[in-house]
Amino acid sequence: EVHYQLISSVKKTRRQNKAVKVAEETFLYNKEQELLDSSKIPESADDFDRMIATNPNSSSLWLQYMAFYLHTAEVDKARSVARKALTTISFREEQEKLNVWVGLMNLENMYGTQDSLMSTFQQALQQNEQLPVYYKLTNIYQLSDKLDLAEQLYQTMTKKFSNEVQVWIRYGMFQMQQGRLEAARNLMKRSLKSLSKQQHVTIISKFAQFEFKYGDIERGRTMFESLLSSYPRRVDLWCVYLDMMIQTNDITTVREIFERAISLKVSVKKMKFLFKRYLKFEELHGSSDTVDSVREKAKHYVSIFSTVE
Repeated sequence: EVHYQLISSVKKTRRQNKAVKVAEETFLYNKEQELLDSSKIPESADDFDRMIATNPNSSSLWLQYMAFYLHTAEVDKARSVARKALTTISFREEQEKLNVWVGLMNLENMYGTQDSLMSTFQQALQQNEQLPVYYKLTNIYQLSDKLDLAEQLYQTMTKKFSNEVQVWIRYGMFQMQQGRLEAARNLMKRSLKSLSKQQHVTIISKFAQFEFKYGDIERGRTMFESLLSSYPRRVDLWCVYLDMMIQTNDITTVREIFERAISLKVSVKKMKFLFKRYLKFEELHGSSDTVDSVREKAKHYVSIFSTVE
């Protein structure tokens, strides 16, 4: 009986040991899964450290870590996290590093001084492609309603990057949105002196769109009409012009522009595209008669083309 109890006790102990081992393995597995689970929200600095150890190049994690300290007003610790991120993230991960620089500039804009922000900005310029850093800072200024600083930065950009069409476009939109219509119009004239002739169509088209959205619709129309008189076969310009006019709900004028567009001498592919857009417009804004009319014109065009073939 004693022998049986001993054997039974050994078996029980083995079962218990196995159960304990399984429980330990399960616990460790669950912990590993928690570390790998990117959807799990870190709740402490230790949580962030563990998650970053498994994904050190994730700017999203580093920025969350910064926000964690900012939420408790520990600005210096948030700065330290950003600096650590910049030395930890691989040099190959340029976008991830830029994201952290933007986060750090945001931090200095909100909690630091103008001097600390400018210092961070200058460092970011040295470590990244410069133009995207300028764009990011203009966005930071605009979102924080520091419009005078945004204006100064745009002025610097038009001198430093005078051959970059997007710089002029962004600055023009900024001025238009602030209601500085004449300043924006003068800016466009300045841009034409700095940009290549190949870029003139792009800049004029964009500023014409700004007139439709923020300025004088008739002025925008005149600008598009001038472009189309010089480049009548640029279907892309016709389409942008039509998009702008459709938003004005001037159905009659839009229809007239479509009629002019389908009389162009362009490739069959482009003409089919124009007819498709015209038909969609009539289906939304016209009647069954106008829809049928466009369909008949499309069929007529196809028949003429087939005859030529």
